Amino acid sequence: MTTRWPSRYRAFLAISLTCLVPAFMICQTGQQLDEFSSMYKGKIFLLRNFYSETDLEYDQNYMLVRGGVAGPWTLAGIRITQWAASAQGVDLIGERMGTWYRDGKPSLLKIGKLKIHVAVPISNADLRTELHAVLSKIFMEPGEDILPVVPEYWRFYLLGGDFNSRREAWRASLEKKSMPAFTPSRSAIGEIAPPRVTSSPDPKYAKEAEAQHIEGESKLIVVVDTTGSVDNVAILDPLGMGLDDQAVATLGRWKFQPGMKGGQPVRVQLSVDISFRCCP
Repeated sequence: MTTRWPSRYRAFLAISLTCLVPAFMICQTGQQLDEFSSMYKGKIFLLRNFYSETDLEYDQNYMLVRGGVAGPWTLAGIRITQWAASAQGVDLIGERMGTWYRDGKPSLLKIGKLKIHVAVPISNADLRTELHAVLSKIFMEPGEDILPVVPEYWRFYLLGGDFNSRREAWRASLEKKSMPAFTPSRSAIGEIAPPRVTSSPDPKYAKEAEAQHIEGESKLIVVVDTTGSVDNVAILDPLGMGLDDQAVATLGRWKFQPGMKGGQPVRVQLSVDISFRCCP
């Protein structure tokens, strides 16, 4: 069954769409453009591949030729504010929108500007169809499955449910992969000594979150393996604005004394909250 965007995202997506009308542009075909604009008004696009730069250029085959640095999906929302189409291609101007979670609910924040040029010539023959074809190559379609294109550690949050059901789904995935891990509270035979942190570098701040003074915690669950390294990371309660991805990257650098059972190191599940504090 196809997984759709969770309702928590659909509920707040919005787009403002305005047409530039220089004399040489095809924007003179008024009725088609009005229909096209009305199709997209009130929606936000999610940029495919989550490119993070402010000036993107695509060739006639929709291959990116400038600005190809991928970033977190929570910083890849785009509100288009101006656009134009001609025989030279399509030009879009818009605002980057970041997703911020407060008390588990997402909201959108303007975090910057964006320009896109797509070198696909547009004719008057079927303007609406041609423009839609361009946008569908650059942005994800409403209702399109996001799970195949986000990092695995987002999977359990995006599948929905409450905190406990996400955690249980993550635990079930470990069993399915034949990679179970103990929890101290679930040990039926003997006690499990939990892992102990031996090195915990601080996370880096996403510049977009720092500029907005976003603070809070990213709540994750991990497995600490028998060498004291972290694997099977999952986000259970995000903060957004690119900070959860920074939290995951930071956990990859943490080191632990592994959990012990009967004097032997064992794989142990561990909940970890990564705090972000940017302002005194």
